[in-house]
Amino acid sequence: MNSSSITPLRPSPAAQQTPPQAVRLIHVLLEAMAGRRALHQVRPLLSATSFIRLASYADAGLFRRMAIGPLKTQMPTPRAVEATVSLLCASRVISCAIRLDVHRDRWVCTELAVLRPAAMMAA
Repeated sequence: MNSSSITPLRPSPAAQQTPPQAVRLIHVLLEAMAGRRALHQVRPLLSATSFIRLASYADAGLFRRMAIGPLKTQMPTPRAVEATVSLLCASRVISCAIRLDVHRDRWVCTELAVLRPAAMMAA
């Protein structure tokens, strides 16, 4: 069977360029996580659950000396951005997942999660 005889079940959506405002918000969230930006500045840009998570990450101080790796984004809909970013923290590479949605004509972080090893969580 050659590849020309395979028909996709549904056509893949055209790749959408992630809006620069959404990319900037992701960088602002990472700055706040690292303690380089005040939490009250970003509070209006997050859902309640995401803000609580961001505050706990910032308060823990684990990300104060992190290096930000590649940022990958996708837009499952024109009003949503899903992003992953690699963070180099304490000689470990960990992943951060972020979801942004348009709410009242602006980007808002609705999900924020850092996937880190248990050894870092205990520190």
